[in-house]
Amino acid sequence: MKKLLVVLVTMFIYSLSMAEIIQVPGPDGETTTAYWANPNSKAVLIFMPGGDGAFNMSSKNPAKPPWVLSKLYDASQKGPGLDLVFIDSPYSLGMRGGNIAPRYSKDHLSRMLSVIQFYKEKTKKPLYLIGHSNGTISEAEFLNQSPDNQKLLAGIIFSGSRNETSIDGPLNIPILFLHHENDANGRWTSYSNAESLYKKVKALNGAPTDFLTIHGGDAGGDPSTSGYHMYEGSFDEAANDIWNFIFKQNITN
Repeated sequence: MKKLLVVLVTMFIYSLSMAEIIQVPGPDGETTTAYWANPNSKAVLIFMPGGDGAFNMSSKNPAKPPWVLSKLYDASQKGPGLDLVFIDSPYSLGMRGGNIAPRYSKDHLSRMLSVIQFYKEKTKKPLYLIGHSNGTISEAEFLNQSPDNQKLLAGIIFSGSRNETSIDGPLNIPILFLHHENDANGRWTSYSNAESLYKKVKALNGAPTDFLTIHGGDAGGDPSTSGYHMYEGSFDEAANDIWNFIFKQNITN
């Protein structure tokens, strides 16, 4: 009996730690999302990943979110924190050879809208959107698609932004730009391009617009998928910047 009880308790704890895989309906079909809920959360952070955007999350059901989000997940277990959402594309959004055309497509942007609307209704909490690398193209085009889209969000974070990222105005939404000073992926995500984008957006935006630089970490291997571009060795630094950006607006007690 004791052995059975231990197994049941272990299974219960394990199940609590797994992501909830939610298929979000939309006009173009369902979009897979992974959702890590925190009963004490004050806001929701929705992640639009880079790379090709298709990660087959429904088959992985990870215990913790990937990348810098894992540090935000850990911090959220200690008190008031964040719900975390990972948007998974049902098809490749392009990656190799600079082909990112699918991120501009009507279908992709419609799926983003459906996911954001779904979690806004589900959680009734302020929503923040973060994209990294190729994911910043998706974020920018989501804002550019309609001025009403920014009204769904409490803030937006552009991390390791792609050089082609372009944001139109007018804007009235808190924005954070985050970039590693030694990002070696200069052909696609240079630090200088991120700074230029920040200056342009700051002039267009009626809300606070910040630029924070990541300094530490490891050089890694492939500059597009590892090292400074991915904040390897500096997850804590990046997570702290993201946490402060969100919590200074929402956590007042």
